Amino acid sequence: MTHRAQRSKEHPVRYKLELGAYRGAKFLVNLLPETTRLALGRWGGRLGYLLDARHRRVALQNLELAFPEWPLADRKRIAKKSFGNIGTAAVELATSADLDRESYLDRLDFEGWENFELAERAGKGILLMTAHIGNWEALAQAPVLRGKPVSFVARPLDNPYLEGEIRRIRERFGNRTIMKRGAARQLIRTLRGGGITGLLIDQRVHPNEGKAYDFFGHPAYTTPLMARLSLRTGAPVVPVFGIPLEGWRRCRLVYRPPIFPESNGEDAVDRLTLQYLRTIEEAIREWPEFWLWAHRRWAKPGTAAADPGSDSPPVESASERASIKAH
Repeated sequence: MTHRAQRSKEHPVRYKLELGAYRGAKFLVNLLPETTRLALGRWGGRLGYLLDARHRRVALQNLELAFPEWPLADRKRIAKKSFGNIGTAAVELATSADLDRESYLDRLDFEGWENFELAERAGKGILLMTAHIGNWEALAQAPVLRGKPVSFVARPLDNPYLEGEIRRIRERFGNRTIMKRGAARQLIRTLRGGGITGLLIDQRVHPNEGKAYDFFGHPAYTTPLMARLSLRTGAPVVPVFGIPLEGWRRCRLVYRPPIFPESNGEDAVDRLTLQYLRTIEEAIREWPEFWLWAHRRWAKPGTAAADPGSDSPPVESASERASIKAH
């Protein structure tokens, strides 16, 4: 029995009800004008800010760590906007599911695409690096809409029926989803074949998966997998961020200059990972309202930094980590 089939038997009624609720909500929302749909998502997210005390507290704690010089009123303002953008992103994902290739492409503004092409000319594959900023779902769709499919890593949803629904949305133009558990070997094969992969590296991982790197002046457990892949395969890393425009009706895709791998060694892994994090940090400083502040990026105050608070499966197993470790 597959893991997905096993999960579908854990809570079959609840999972099917959730799927039905999702499809019903999607149908009703699509009956509304686009401006109304997006406003509904924004206000739904802000309602979440008011009702979800735990994640509101996490967001404000994160903002205090990142921007201690800001007054509390500014941190609350950004937290509210962040929650609103989370709600809008959910609506945008559901309602963009029915767009055809030309309609989707028409909503995207490409900035710095020459950086993508520069990395492509190296002939080593491309690692797209991004974070949970703005419309990160659009980032994987943009290259395939220009004829360049992406294999990206994703953690499967707990509900296998919803997982299938979201996966169809993500893969409808030719992309491929790589499940997070044991993804490292597939990523290496993709890059060695000249393919494109994508990773989001801004969320906290288990200490067994990463190291505590400086992020906004505080130690934050981060996976060094991207640096190891780049060093092992020679693939350059292209930072890219999806910034919503016109109230999420359009998306500005910002491609930064590629980061090419240095000489091998653990020091190189650390230097590259820190360089990636500095790039993400700069993007968050530029667009703070679009980052996912409600995720506990740093350790909970008063607890051990090694507690990740997540049961997410590892991207690379111990054997895979050994196989891709730079020498």
